[in-house]
Order: sequence, then structure tokens, then C-alpha cells
Amino acid sequence: MATGPRMSARDLAGPVAIFFGVLLIVVAIALPLYYVGTLKKTPMDLDITSVADSQGQQGVSASDALPAKIFNRCSLDEPRPQVSDAKLTEQQRVLVVDPADANKVTFQAGNSIRIDSYTDGDETVTPPAQGGANDCMTALLTATRDRITTNRTTAEPQISGGGQSEVQVDAGENSVSLPDRQGLQYRFPFGVDKGKTYTYFDLPSRTTNPLQFVDETEINGINTYHFTQEVPETDLSTLTDANDQQLAGTSIDQPAGWYGGFEGYRNNERLPASLIQTTTRDLYVDPVSGTIINDREHIKQEFKLNVSEDSPQAMLDYRLTALDVVFSYTQSTQEQLATDAKDLGSPIKLWGRWIPIGVGILGVVLLAAGVWLLLRGPGTPAPASGSPYAPADPDEQQRTDLIKQYRGGDQGNSPPPAPPYDPDQTRQIPAVRDNRGDGFAEVGDQYPYLDQQSIGQQDQPPVRDPGWTVPEQDPPRDGPNEEPWRRP
Repeated sequence: MATGPRMSARDLAGPVAIFFGVLLIVVAIALPLYYVGTLKKTPMDLDITSVADSQGQQGVSASDALPAKIFNRCSLDEPRPQVSDAKLTEQQRVLVVDPADANKVTFQAGNSIRIDSYTDGDETVTPPAQGGANDCMTALLTATRDRITTNRTTAEPQISGGGQSEVQVDAGENSVSLPDRQGLQYRFPFGVDKGKTYTYFDLPSRTTNPLQFVDETEINGINTYHFTQEVPETDLSTLTDANDQQLAGTSIDQPAGWYGGFEGYRNNERLPASLIQTTTRDLYVDPVSGTIINDREHIKQEFKLNVSEDSPQAMLDYRLTALDVVFSYTQSTQEQLATDAKDLGSPIKLWGRWIPIGVGILGVVLLAAGVWLLLRGPGTPAPASGSPYAPADPDEQQRTDLIKQYRGGDQGNSPPPAPPYDPDQTRQIPAVRDNRGDGFAEVGDQYPYLDQQSIGQQDQPPVRDPGWTVPEQDPPRDGPNEEPWRRP
């Protein structure tokens, strides 16, 4: 049974191009919306070590080598308190521990502030790493170990469902639980929004305070978002350890004369004082990966007298510096964090920006080409498989050319016309039987009207031998047959 004409390759090119063009455009839209979202999660192998040096402050210290101020605890046994110039180093290591799964991750962070050197009178002293029973100053100023479970996507605390939030503040193994903890810490989520108000957890004061966007700053080739935070005064003496005891070193109780004396108070009258801390924090964050490239903190701790509001104004205004330091990440730390940020952000940029752009452009080109091919119109259809003119040659173009040659062009399916008459050509006329004898005679000899020229002009088919002749004048013959030209 004959079938309809088959579509040529050019006829199929348009629909195929449109199909793949639309498919690529859909892929370009889906990649940033769905696939890239799986990449925007806190990595499970995170392990970051950062080092911050104490920085110089105008009006705080006269020495660039010793830019910080610390309270010399050895002066507790002396007549007057002593505040020393010092060089400090803050170190932090953050790594991922259990519990951690596809949705949450737990950070364990070790934080410490160490005294590299300080002044004692006119001397610069390097404190011992581990002090003895009689050593009032050691190299370790503060140390904490923190654990916090966060959501891998939002970087916010996720304590419910088996998460942890606790801090260890002493040499013991017990930790203080912080069940109401909120705010970011140690890192931001992927895709930081500078128009959003984030909150950040301050570990020393155990408080959460908002961050404010300031500007954009380039650090080691990365355009960072600069956020700042003001942590208000916090009385550290109100915080407790795992045994529900006041934190060590957060209060002192000295005679009034040791503070310098106050009017109306005897010098041997003891006056307690509590440690008050304020912090100004500046964070420089990679907006793509959420990595903190630099953390600059101005920490200020002062002892404030615990007196009533009707006490002399001198007592109300009294402050004894315990710590005044500005920490900022070292250059090597910033370079390493910038490299880590690029490693985390490269797949996001590749699959969220460049590949979708390339795939989208290719899809638009294919779609436009397909529409153009359809508007251009179909090509010459190939002959049906059941057509009597369908050649067996597999080459499509050669088959079309052969069909056109056989048809004399595109004139339909009628046979080719007969060639014009050529008088120079001799056409053989078949012989007929001569009834007048036993021989044969040419038709033109007896029938002049059937000559070769007239046959050629009339374009008649060849004369077949009818088996009888019609003589023009044939006398009657003897015999029984009265009509000899008729065959019995």
C-alpha cells in the first residue's frame, strides 16, 4: 500500500531545533533555582584556623610593639593597680564535629587570647606558658571552647532535634548550656544580602546583637561586605560557669586606698568592683560563600565599682582598665580565608551564572534558528515508498535529480513526450503478404498512401501484419472462393 511523502532532513531541522532550544532555556532557568541550591550549604569538612594580632590604637599605647593594654594581676598585692602595655594574639580554630547531617552541622571552636609580652615597670616581660602556684601572670589570658549546631543553609542555630549549644569556660570538662542562643557565628550563609539585617552572637558576653551594613571593601581580590556591630556594656561578673559559680577574674575586692582613695571613705574600706565589657566588631564577609575574610574587634574591659547611685561622683565614674585591644586577622590568615572563599564560591558562580548564561544563549540561538527554518517553508518532499518512480538509490539528492531527469522536470507524473519527427531517419515498415504470389512486397510498393513520410508525420504506431491484403484492382480467379481477399 502506498504511503504519503516522507519529510526531508530540512523539514525536520526546524522542529528539532525548536525542541532543543526550549529545552536548553528551561535548563538555564532551572540550574540557578534548583541545582545551585544544593551547593549553597555549609561544607561538612570545614576546618578553619585564624590568627589575629593586636593592632595599634591612637592614644591607647605609645608603642607599636606593645599596642594593647592589660591589667597586671600581680599588682593586686601591691599598693596601687598597674596597667601594662602588651602584645596579644588571638587564635581560633573552627571545625565540624557530630552531630552533622544533610540539614545541620555542628561547629566546635577553640578560642584563646595569649600574652606574647608585656611591661612590668620598666621591663618587657615574656610570661611563662604555664604558670606555677606563685605565678600571677601567665601567657594564657582567656580560653573557651564553644559548640553550636547550625542549619547548613541559613547558618542560624538549630538546637532542637539533637543539636548542641554550650560553652566551656574553665579547665574542667563541664560546659555551660546556652539553650536560647540566636544569631550567626563563625560564618554567614551563602548569598549574603547586604540589605538584610543579620544578628551575630557575641560569645564573651553571651548576647545577640544586630549587624549593620557599612560598605563594600576589596580584600585580596574579593569584594567583601562590611558589617559592624556594637555590643553594649555587659557585666561579666553575672555570668556563671558549669558549677553555677561566678567566672574567675570577673570581679575584685580591694581597699579604697588601692583604687586611689575617695572622699568620705577610709582607705582600708574595701570596695568590690565588677568587670564590664563592651565590643565593637567589624566583619568583612565574602557575599558568595559567606566566609568571614577579616574580623576586626575592639574589646574593652574595665572594672567598675559596685556602689550605690548616691555615692560620690568620683566613685561612680571610676574605671580601671582590664583589657583594651583591637584584634584583626593577620595578612596570611586573610589570604588563606580568601582562597577558601574562592574555592567555595567557584562552583556557585560556575553553575549559577556562567553555565546558565551559556546554555541560555545556545537555547535562544537554536530556538531562533528553528523558527526561521519553519518560516522558510518545507523542501521538496521525497517520493513515497510506493511510488512507481521511486528509485532504489539511497542518496536522497541523487534520487530527486534522477526523478526530475526522467520526468523532464517537475511536469507531473505523465510519461515524457515523443521526440519530433526527423525525415532523415529511416523507419522500417513491416512487410505484408502479397496475395498475388508466394512472395512478400513492401507496403509502400502497393500502398503509396502508407509511405514512410506520412507514417512519421502522423506519428502512428508501427503497422502490424493483419494477415490479409486489399488489392486495388484484382481480377477474379478461378476457384471456389468468390472473394479471395477474405481468409477462410
